[in-house]
Amino acid sequence: MNTKRRALPVLLERDFRKLAASEGATVEIECVSAPNPDERFSGEWLFYVVSPTGERFLLVTALARERIVNSPIGMFGLAFGKLNLDHLDVPAVVGAVCTGMRSRPGGSDPLE
Repeated sequence: MNTKRRALPVLLERDFRKLAASEGATVEIECVSAPNPDERFSGEWLFYVVSPTGERFLLVTALARERIVNSPIGMFGLAFGKLNLDHLDVPAVVGAVCTGMRSRPGGSDPLE
């Protein structure tokens, strides 16, 4: 990881989910490591939420490290189970970012 990401404001999952669910916020996914078609579980992605005012936040673990998603199951679980995104665009090239995904109300794992 480069230091540029760490300079961004960060959010733990609960706060990330809450901001993502707010009106006008969007979710972005960045490809950190490209998936390899010859390997079953490969690739690494980071999730960001962009507030309605345009401020971008990185999803981090409880230890304030980047939360890297590295499996299809993890990607779908976070995107649909936790964030209840309206759609999922997954970048497959290192450095590429997919934008414009919105968190819908409800879902299988709603905020308390």
